Amino acid sequence: MFRLACIGFLSLLIPLSGLAQSRRELEKKRKKVQEEIQYTRGILQKTSAQKSATLHKIGAINRIIDQQAEVIKDLNIELSEADKEIDIQNETLEELKASYQSERLKLRKTVLKAYKGRKSANQLAFVFAASSFRQAVRRMYYLSRLSDYRKQQIGLLESKAAEVKNGLETLEEVRQEKNGILLAEKQEKQQLESDKQQKTKLVQSLAGKEAELRKKIKQNEKAVAKLNSAISAMIAREIAAAKKRAREQTGRDNTSRTAASPKSSGGKASRTSGTILLTPEARLISDNFESGKGSLPWPVERGYISQYFGVHAHPDLAGITLVNNGVDITTSGGSTARAVFKGTVSAILEIPGQEKAVLLNHGEYYTVYSRLSQVYVSRGQQVESKQALGTVWTDDESKTILQFQLWQGQSKLNPAGWLTSR
Repeated sequence: MFRLACIGFLSLLIPLSGLAQSRRELEKKRKKVQEEIQYTRGILQKTSAQKSATLHKIGAINRIIDQQAEVIKDLNIELSEADKEIDIQNETLEELKASYQSERLKLRKTVLKAYKGRKSANQLAFVFAASSFRQAVRRMYYLSRLSDYRKQQIGLLESKAAEVKNGLETLEEVRQEKNGILLAEKQEKQQLESDKQQKTKLVQSLAGKEAELRKKIKQNEKAVAKLNSAISAMIAREIAAAKKRAREQTGRDNTSRTAASPKSSGGKASRTSGTILLTPEARLISDNFESGKGSLPWPVERGYISQYFGVHAHPDLAGITLVNNGVDITTSGGSTARAVFKGTVSAILEIPGQEKAVLLNHGEYYTVYSRLSQVYVSRGQQVESKQALGTVWTDDESKTILQFQLWQGQSKLNPAGWLTSR
């Protein structure tokens, strides 16, 4: 009977343990998102020192609102998990109480039986009243077993009492945690409403400044176009130089083979990929870079993508179209740009409106880090993954944004899918 009770009790503990672990994981995820919200708020507060509304401020608010909604969603899931946990805790507690009452009844019967035995005769008389020595030994064994059983029952009763007490304490803890989750959900909803109101004010303040916004966007696009033109020209020169070296090497190889064996055929061209010819060493770097897709480190230690790759309409301002040949990563002031993979510094550029830029070669691939106020590397230098390249520029609106691009030969790629998820 006791064994069956234990099995039933354990069957309740298994789902309870899984629910508690699931809720802890949800809580961990929620706290991480909340940390990111606070980070974005910190950046927004610095840019808000500038009285004028900007597209960047709206973008930061949108990010906060999206993350706030995610937190509220996770809190609701946590509440659901807590309710399930409380239900199982209640069921477990009822099982413990029933088992406790059962053990109490058993002990009561045992004590009553022993009491009645003492009334009829003492234990010594009971042993000596045996008809034979063998029967006396059996009676002594019986009395010993009876005493052990009483001790076992007392121990079980004490254990059950402790389990009931612990069950009550655990249930109260879960209820308190649920109350905490409910309070957190209420606060998050209030903050979300406040953020939405702030966003509405920002959008309204920008609504009548479409001409001014278009002018700023146009200026930025011109600066980015100059940067892209310079990058494209630099990559074209590197491709041309690589082809020239490959042709010269092929010519030398053919000459050597002809001298050694007049009947030998012409040598094979170097292995190509797209429009660029790679040496075996460059091919290895290129292949390793490609195999790292989705797991490359971020070009800043901490930040978030504030504008994505491609052409897209602004989500809140009609008639405003945004174009990005890479991704904009907003970070905190004084942050350092770092290489996402080992490579060679192909060029250091300086474009008005984009400040300084570093172009790294990774075989067939190139990464670009622009909007730098300082550069720590030089042309031709070999760099390692996560090596510091320069300081990200903070503009006159207190925005610190790294423009990060990825090229494969002359083709621009979306870098977001190459970086590790955070």
